[in-house]
Amino acid sequence: MATAPTTGSATGSGTGSTAAAGPVARATRPSADATRQRILAAALDLFADRSYDGASTRDIAQRAGVSQPSVNYHFRTKHELWCAAVDGLFAELDEEMRARLDGLRGVDDVIRAELMVREFIAFSAAHPQLHRIITQESKTDGERVDWLVERHVRPLYEMTAGLFERLVEQGVLPDVPVPILYYILTGAGPTIFVLAPECRRLAGFDPLTPEAVQAHADAVVNLLFGYR
Repeated sequence: MATAPTTGSATGSGTGSTAAAGPVARATRPSADATRQRILAAALDLFADRSYDGASTRDIAQRAGVSQPSVNYHFRTKHELWCAAVDGLFAELDEEMRARLDGLRGVDDVIRAELMVREFIAFSAAHPQLHRIITQESKTDGERVDWLVERHVRPLYEMTAGLFERLVEQGVLPDVPVPILYYILTGAGPTIFVLAPECRRLAGFDPLTPEAVQAHADAVVNLLFGYR
């Protein structure tokens, strides 16, 4: 696992030092847990919209409806807050994907792949922050993208790449390098949801309606697997 990025204080200023990969657990009351979840939800939205550097803990506190000291109590640094928010998002994705995989035991690779793509697209529609944060951090080389890739993205990539390799060998997918197929999926799948405000203005429809999400999933599945 990669070393966690170097960060400053909870307000995002100062030089800071290399932080641990995850926050230290604290015994908390239910009310404190609810406050922590509000902070995490606000942080996820602002980190996705403004990037790590653009989101201050003061703004996060305001979005969450809590005081700045409350943020500092739950998360010692802005980096610790970022890690916790990202961990929570990927934990949701992992839980949903594993639940889908558990229900597909014994199913052939083609059906598994199609249903996993649909699950990924549905999650991306419900959580556009996922692709936004990956895009924000992947704009430049840095310790946060190292941490993000090694802790979360690589396991998903390796699972997908292994399945795609088998499908290329079976002639189900075109004979294209697997990394390119992976980025076709991760580009075509979430982008319309990330750019939903533009889509509403440009094309005149809301890509986040259930009907639009279903139509988009159908289109991506056909794009990838219609080759056969």
